[in-house]
Amino acid sequence: MSIRYKFLLILSVSQIFLVIALTTSFAYLLQSVKNIPQTQRAEDLSRNFQRELEFKEEKLRLLLEEITFNPVTNQLLQTGLSNRTVLQSQLPYLQKIMTRYGLSIFEIGGADGKVLFRVHRPKDYGDDKKNQPIIQMALDGQSAASLEDGHSGLGFRLAAPLFGKGTILIGQVVDDDFTKTISKDNRIHLAIFQGGKVRTTGSDIMRNLLNENPDLLVDTNRFHFKDKPYYVVKIPYSGKDNTLKNLEFYVMIDENEVESKTFKIWSFFTIASFVLFGVIFLISFMFSRDMVEAIKLLTTAMIDIDKWKPEELPTNRKDEIGQMGRVFIGMKEELSVHQNHLEDMVTQRTKELNETLLEVQKLKEKQDGDYFLTSLLIKPLRGSFSKSVSVNIQIMERQMKEFTFRGRKSEIGGDLTVSDSIHLLGKKYTVFLNADAMGKSIQGAGGALVMGTVFKSILTRTQKLRYMQDRHPERWLKECFQEIHNVFISFDGHMLLSAVMGLVDEETGTLYYINAEHPWIVLYRDEMANFLDKEHSLRKIGFTEMSGDEVVIQVFPMKPGDVLLIGSDGRDDILVSESESIRVINDDENLFLTHVRRGAANLEEIYKSLLTTGELTDDFSLLRISFLEEGVENVKFPVGHNKKKDYYQKLGEGIQSYRDGDWQNAIISLEIALESEPEDPYCLRELSKLYMKSKEYEKAIVLANKYLKINPGDTDFLFYIAFAHKQKRNFELALEFSERLKLRDPKNFKNSLLLTEILMHQNQVAKAEIAMLALEEISPENPKVLKLKRFLNKMKNMQNV
Repeated sequence: MSIRYKFLLILSVSQIFLVIALTTSFAYLLQSVKNIPQTQRAEDLSRNFQRELEFKEEKLRLLLEEITFNPVTNQLLQTGLSNRTVLQSQLPYLQKIMTRYGLSIFEIGGADGKVLFRVHRPKDYGDDKKNQPIIQMALDGQSAASLEDGHSGLGFRLAAPLFGKGTILIGQVVDDDFTKTISKDNRIHLAIFQGGKVRTTGSDIMRNLLNENPDLLVDTNRFHFKDKPYYVVKIPYSGKDNTLKNLEFYVMIDENEVESKTFKIWSFFTIASFVLFGVIFLISFMFSRDMVEAIKLLTTAMIDIDKWKPEELPTNRKDEIGQMGRVFIGMKEELSVHQNHLEDMVTQRTKELNETLLEVQKLKEKQDGDYFLTSLLIKPLRGSFSKSVSVNIQIMERQMKEFTFRGRKSEIGGDLTVSDSIHLLGKKYTVFLNADAMGKSIQGAGGALVMGTVFKSILTRTQKLRYMQDRHPERWLKECFQEIHNVFISFDGHMLLSAVMGLVDEETGTLYYINAEHPWIVLYRDEMANFLDKEHSLRKIGFTEMSGDEVVIQVFPMKPGDVLLIGSDGRDDILVSESESIRVINDDENLFLTHVRRGAANLEEIYKSLLTTGELTDDFSLLRISFLEEGVENVKFPVGHNKKKDYYQKLGEGIQSYRDGDWQNAIISLEIALESEPEDPYCLRELSKLYMKSKEYEKAIVLANKYLKINPGDTDFLFYIAFAHKQKRNFELALEFSERLKLRDPKNFKNSLLLTEILMHQNQVAKAEIAMLALEEISPENPKVLKLKRFLNKMKNMQNV
């Protein structure tokens, strides 16, 4: 198929689709335009019905007032309420009243809600109507109207109290004559249905339709009946609360005039579409012929490139074809030049490439020099500098960026692993850090360099300055994290870093650590590997929306022989498979646990196992921490039969006395047991708690300090010693232990309450307000919290005065 016919085919098909789209849109819009005014007419008719009922209600109220204010009628009704025979004797008079006012319903009721007399049906009386809403309202002294269904058919009724001794009810029947008065247009027909059954019809046409083919009215919106088109709208009637339910209007509108006008519109649209299609097709044909002729000239010149004449090409055109002709002539001239000077050009190009290659090599050497200098700066900041008998540290690092500078091989990356030793409050701790800076090669190395420098500065200050050593491990770890985080915040989010940093108590093996969005720590125990925790309590270091006060210190008691493995996300980002377009990276963090088990927590073996799965795609670093690993079999642990027999006897007596509520006897028994085993942690803990219950806080504090020295990982017990110091009014020490517990467990309600009280005792109102906010987040409606808040507000008011 030639290009001309392709143009014509594309334009024809597009025009056909355009006409179809326009026709569909036009039909939809025309249908909507037809429906909207017809529906509006139907709704107006339903509102006319409602207004007619409102008019009738007002008319009935006026008639009722006229009836009751008439002296003769008034006297007759008052006498009739107590003597029905009076009403019966005056029936002709009452019927004249109905005829005069055009009433269909006239009913007198007693105070008990029963019908006393019906003027329209004198023999029908005595039925109980007190459950009907409008009768109930009349008995309560209010008048009410409703559209109801009764013996007289569908009727509009008004009930009112009658001299406080009964009720009077008048109304008119809503029949076909009433319905006819609603619509003043003979092209609109109305019927009223209740529960699917016709109640009244306002036109002969709709009555004939209901007799001959009622399904047309229910199942369709448009239909033809007796060769005339009609549109039907169903509108639910929404009257007053006590109005008859399930009432619907069926409005049938004659569309003969609408259909005639619609046909004229469609005729005009069809003619206009054909004319427009023909004009566009003719213009397209002329355009395609001009363009195809020019393309043929270009094609002929390209096929016979040696015989073409430049003046024959359409170079004078201002469109793209003319541009192609001019480019073709220039290309031919340039090709001739290339053919004549090809050898010289190759020589020149080779020279330029050699110069460029030499320049690239110089730049590469400078870059490698920068890499080498950076690696030299980072080298003294990473590695293991700790010396411990009980805690063993091993480090493995493999950075992704490898380079050679003046014959020396090295590598650079964003992973940083450090360990060292410090003393806090007279106890020796092994400090460790495993961090992963954001970015590759030099960017990651820059983050690692900053991190290593700041961390080394903190360690050096702690090792040399006494005041830095007078801190509990939780406080030291928090301040260390905040100092590093504040440095990285200055980069305004352009340098982030994930890390795990912590301390290991070399005496007890207690681990204190912080995880800032770093891969989870792995615990290797009894030849099984599991994650130590599966929650990141913090965002990355340097994240601008984090203040550093959100620090949560995790605590874990290591057992002899335990091994912890901490690594960057390079341990998980393994290239499992690779094709031309797809690289599959491992996304299963549990795979690393398999490698740990295979390698038995040995770093070299773990690394070899990882490489069997795939290729590393990121910097890789692993930190191995073990506690009493070597010769753990020879470590003698306290066992039951090595303890003195009296210890168990007195311990049992103390436990039983405590259960019986005899605290004094329990204290005596545990004191004797403690004399037998002065280092037993269970006895120290329980006796200290008993001292607190007995308000012997001095003794409780002594034993609590001794217990925490043996078992510093007991988070819950920090509350007891803080409480004891607070009771002894040692507020500084109480605050220290309470803050340590808050760092470990920020949501602890009892400790948050205690911390607030301690701060208020120290008159630290600002800090107490912050602690109060944390309390209100945990339990805002707690009576203790509310009481404490009132005291705090009084303190603030006193300060302001």
